[in-house]
Amino acid sequence: MANERRERKRAKREAKREAAQPIPDLTDADFDQLLVEITVRADCEHASTRSTPDGLVLTRCARDAAVGGGCPLDCAMYEGRRIGGLGTGT
Repeated sequence: MANERRERKRAKREAKREAAQPIPDLTDADFDQLLVEITVRADCEHASTRSTPDGLVLTRCARDAAVGGGCPLDCAMYEGRRIGGLGTGT
């Protein structure tokens, strides 16, 4: 019982200390650095597309290898899209 009480007190102290930290001022330039275009590689065999009623075309990774909605350049699941079963397209 005493250990639980000490843990709660310690957690409260840490929460107060964290809450006392100043919030940094952010500018539009800071937010622009966070916004990047994330896409699934359309030239991958595992990319699947579908259209919404609004006319928007959604592309996603059929193997769920995309991280955060996009494919990394060195994706281990990447395979060049085959054209008519004759090999990879260029």
